Amino acid sequence: MVSLNSPNIVSMLIFVVTIFLVFKRPAVRIPFTSKYLRIDYGLAPIFGAIILLATFSIGIDTITSGITGDGNVKPYSIIILIMSLSYICVSLDFTGFFEYLSLRIARASRGSGKRLFVYFFLLTGFLTLFTDNDIVILTMTLIIFYVGKNAGLDPIPFLFAEFFAVNILGMALYIGNPTNLVAADAYGLSFVEFARWMFLPSVFAATSCLFLLWMVFRRRIPGKFEVPKIDPHLALKDRTGALFGSIVLTSTILFMSLPFSWTGVHLWTIALFFAILMFLHNIVSYRSGISAISSRMPWKIVPFLVGLFIIVESLASTGWTDLFASQLSKISGSLVTTIFGIGFLSSLSAGVMNNHPMVIFFARAFQSPSFTGPQLGSTLALIAGSNFGANFTLMGALAGIMWAKMLSDKGTSISFSEFSKYGFLIMPPVIAVACLTLLAELMI
Repeated sequence: MVSLNSPNIVSMLIFVVTIFLVFKRPAVRIPFTSKYLRIDYGLAPIFGAIILLATFSIGIDTITSGITGDGNVKPYSIIILIMSLSYICVSLDFTGFFEYLSLRIARASRGSGKRLFVYFFLLTGFLTLFTDNDIVILTMTLIIFYVGKNAGLDPIPFLFAEFFAVNILGMALYIGNPTNLVAADAYGLSFVEFARWMFLPSVFAATSCLFLLWMVFRRRIPGKFEVPKIDPHLALKDRTGALFGSIVLTSTILFMSLPFSWTGVHLWTIALFFAILMFLHNIVSYRSGISAISSRMPWKIVPFLVGLFIIVESLASTGWTDLFASQLSKISGSLVTTIFGIGFLSSLSAGVMNNHPMVIFFARAFQSPSFTGPQLGSTLALIAGSNFGANFTLMGALAGIMWAKMLSDKGTSISFSEFSKYGFLIMPPVIAVACLTLLAELMI
């Protein structure tokens, strides 16, 4: 039993307040000035870590562990991997490659709204297999919005298809979602092992989700529409750069898929190497575009993850993860209750507290001696929950917040309640399908 002394209480309070600030994003006036500082997801975790240090709730060793890692979880490697992949994909998008793909998909639909709905679902799901889902959201949301606008279509069904596909098929491969990296590294799953367990559950879940989305939105999807009269090749700003970037991205995925025993090189090192290669190409090809590419990078993810790793490390060092681990063990008596219990619990928890802190907290709990459930089954269920939780509420992932903000800026507002209405209607059966598939894999 954990003793609730002062450090324990402070650590948990800071954790709760940090999560609240991430979603509230308050503007605080800077003393003695008329300027305001927006405390968003990039600042809130760092402020939380600073307060923990100032109140002596943690020491320098906790901060060090929060950055360098403990066991299989290496925060610095996860951050380098995310930012390297982001740079490669943002650079590729700068060439117009992703917009080109979108217009090709619109043409391939041949004026069928139903076909376009399915194609956008499949395209966004395909793209998120190979890169961070935040990048896919940033890339595809405006493209879908503009295709809908130019073709006179209601964009809402297509936008929900995009968003749900991204967060379901994002769990198929190791690099589809940053939360995958945290959970997989905590257990020690390789790129290939991850795909072996998660690819089929992701595909079956995506299939059931597409069917349910169609049932929900079928009356808002027109049978026919006018295809935008835009030559897809005009979207390519730099054909040579698009070809080079495609080769770099493909090579990155190929080398990352090779077993570590063959290469002896960590995934983050591979991603960093190809990101540097892309950077050198960008300097030679369009030096003036470096700033534009840099401005689209998700830089705030770095302080966000560093701060959260430190805060969760403080929870671990003061006993909170041990307490949580003992409670999780009660629902992990069998493989069935483990898969379904942790699958649904982590999904709902992500919807409330965001999937990044959720997966870090759960992963540390699984590493606790107090957790007695099956490690592999728990980890796989957690991976599923960290992806699915983003479809329950807009708070479930940073991608949801960015998605809603982008649409609001374009005059298409989707409220938290409207989003959750569809999320709670569609996702429970989808999670059940994924959990059943995982259970079957583990029992064979």
